[in-house]
This record gives sequence, structure tokens and C-alpha cells, in this order.
Amino acid sequence: MRCLIALDDTDSRMGHCTTHLGYQIVSTLLAQGCAFRRYPRLVRLNPNVPFKTRGNAAVALDFESESPDDAFETADSLLSELSDVENGANSGAVFLKGAPDARIFRPLYEAAISGVVNSKKVAKILQDRGIRSSTLGNGMGIVGAAASLGFNEEDDHTYEVIAYRQPGNCGTPRMVDSDSVKRAERETYPHSLNNYDYCARRVLITPHGPDPVFLGIRANSPGAALTTFKMVRYEEELAGYMVYLSNQCTDAHLTKKLALPLSAYSAGWVGGQIVSMVEGEGRHLYISLDVAGSLVPSAVYEPAGDLLRMARMLMRGDKVRLFGGVRRATSKHPAILNIEKIEVVWVQPKVRYANPACEKCGKATKSEGTGKGFQCRTCGAKAVGKMKEITVVPRDIHVGIYLPSPGAQRHLTKQLIRYGREVCSPHPIVEGWIQPERLRNLQLPTC
Repeated sequence: MRCLIALDDTDSRMGHCTTHLGYQIVSTLLAQGCAFRRYPRLVRLNPNVPFKTRGNAAVALDFESESPDDAFETADSLLSELSDVENGANSGAVFLKGAPDARIFRPLYEAAISGVVNSKKVAKILQDRGIRSSTLGNGMGIVGAAASLGFNEEDDHTYEVIAYRQPGNCGTPRMVDSDSVKRAERETYPHSLNNYDYCARRVLITPHGPDPVFLGIRANSPGAALTTFKMVRYEEELAGYMVYLSNQCTDAHLTKKLALPLSAYSAGWVGGQIVSMVEGEGRHLYISLDVAGSLVPSAVYEPAGDLLRMARMLMRGDKVRLFGGVRRATSKHPAILNIEKIEVVWVQPKVRYANPACEKCGKATKSEGTGKGFQCRTCGAKAVGKMKEITVVPRDIHVGIYLPSPGAQRHLTKQLIRYGREVCSPHPIVEGWIQPERLRNLQLPTC
């Protein structure tokens, strides 16, 4: 029988990881004889909600079992054992027999990817339909767990191979050879995504917290993710790895047009004409956008790097679409759109006005006053009835899409290389998609 187990909010700022719990459940279910014909799913939700988990990712496991209840008991037991409730995890899980009902879970996913969803309402929906669920802490994770069941393989998606550390290594530096990461990116281009930030000279595949994730490599196919992973050199004996199918790198949270006035924590886009741009404290750039007669405040922040440099080239009158999440209003400031991506739709021509050259000697002229013409600075000849010459100056910015520097991009940010390379049908399970045993890697010199 087809079964699904969905999990969310099992980690805390102190450690643990929902994808790691998913990996452990899959490893255990495989050992118990369950069959996986679809990749586990890693589903990122709205990154703007204030009560999000560290990476705001839920996990959905899709498998076949002859004993669904036993599989569910196994997963529920691991959820209770490995959720970091003591340090603030508010775990939630959903257990489902058969295919998920799109009428229930799809709207939940669409709401949770770009807005705020009430956990009590989700719990009631599940209860009313007799769907088994489990919660720990305040149970907020039930939202992400249920929402993850609404993301499906026909949506644009990517793949990520996540490798995990031995427990004794958690909290220590992750030693990865940066040259091998750069080589792997060059050789797998354009299939793997954002492995290295060349501007900041920084490896992007390793997190920095105390969680059990050693590295994560994203790509447009499971084969490309695994190939890239196998090219990376590192100094650690790992616990194992697993490939996830994910909505990462798809801009799934930015597809909706934002309603006005802006609603706190919502994500999406607005389109309009730039009214003003002001640089504020911290070198942040504040843009006021005229959207059908309403002024929408927005901001590009200094850490955005490339996006900020590009935004400074915009000018009053340019037409753009601004994508991002809404920061709530305060007593001093209105709700503001934190910009994650800019699409330039039309650029205002920039013109330069100059006095005409003298018709007699070709030298520069000076204005005699409004409507009085011009006089040559060299020979004194006058030119009455002449107008200033207008020259169109080329702009340094063009119509197109602009993103932050790689290191400042969110998990959900769709890289430019993915436009036209969307993946909307799932890849089959490949050999080696999970390695639940310890990996042994050659010991390298200090990176």
C-alpha cells in the first residue's frame, strides 16, 4: 500500500535537523522491507514567517508498505526520540494511507509557501477527515507537515544530496577542499547549482551550525547532484547521505501578486513605476514604487551584493517588478517589501541636454537667456531660434531579471541558469540514491 509520512519543525537553534530525521526514518523503513519508488521530498515554505524553523523545511516520505501501521509507529517513535523539543522544536507529523487528496493539501501548500497558516485550523482539518497526525511542543510543525503533502513532482523542482555527520563531529568545523568544489562546479555546469560564491570566495555547500548536515549539493537531476558530490574532497568520515526531491531553487514562494495594502509576512511580487530611490543607513537602498496609484515601500539591503549594485543603476520612471517578502509594520515604519529579486520591465531613456555648437567656428556656445538664443564663446556669433541639443545616453542597466549574490540567495531562490531549464516531471530512482552506511574518504591535507 502507498503510504506517506510528513514531518516538520523537529530541529532547534541548538541542533538536530528535519532532513536528518527523514534520512533516519527512510533508512529504518528500508531495513524493515518498505519500498521507495519516489524520492523523499524536501519542501521549503514561506521564509518570511517569524516562527519559522532554521531552514523552514518540511519533509515528506512516499513509500510502499505491507504494514502501514507498523511503519507509522516506527516513524512516530523516531519523531519523539529525535525532535529537539527541549530547545524549542514544535514538531508535527502527518501519516497518510493512499495518495494525498489534492483538494485538501494543495491549498495548504499554496497558503504556506507565501503566507501564514493557522496551526489549529490545520489540525482541525486533519481531525475532521480522520487523518492521523502527531504533535510535540506547541504543535506548530503540523502546518509544514501537512503543507508538504501538497507539493508534487509535477511542480518545478530540483534535487539535493545531503550528507550527514557522525554525532561526535557535530559542532566542529566542516573541512571541505574548496578547489574540489570549484572544479566540481565547472565540470557539472549548468546542472549543479550554487556550490561556490566566486565574489566572496566562499564555499556554499556547507552549513555553519551544530546540526548533523555536513553538506548539501543541489542540481537539476539526482545524477548531477550525486556526480558533483562524488567530486568533492573532504576530511571526515560521514554517517551517510540521501537524495531529496525539492522545491528549492524554483521561486515557488514568489509566484503570487501581492495584494495592497501589504500584508505582514506575505511573499510574492508587485509591479509598477519607480517614484523615488533613497540610500539609507547601512547603505541599504529604499525604493518607492507606484503600483496602480498606491505607493509601495520596498528595500534592497547591503548584504544582497549584486542586487544592490544593480538596483543603484535604476532611476525614477523605470518600470519594474519587485519580488520578496513583507516585513511587518512597526510604530515607526510601515510594512515594507524586502526585495529578493528585481525584474526590469522597461527603462526610462536617459537624455543629456547641451548648448548647440557655433555654426561659424564650431566652438561651444553659451545661453543668452530663455528664448534669446545662444552666443559663441570664441567668435561671438549669435544663434537665435536654436534649441538645446538632446542626446540619448545609454543606460548601464537592461530589461531582465537580477538576483542577489549567490551567498545572499534564499533556499528557494531560482538561479538565472534555471530559467528555461525547469524540471516538471520526476526522475526515476537511481542506484545509490541513499547510503545509510558510513562513508570513508581519503584523509586530505588541511584545506
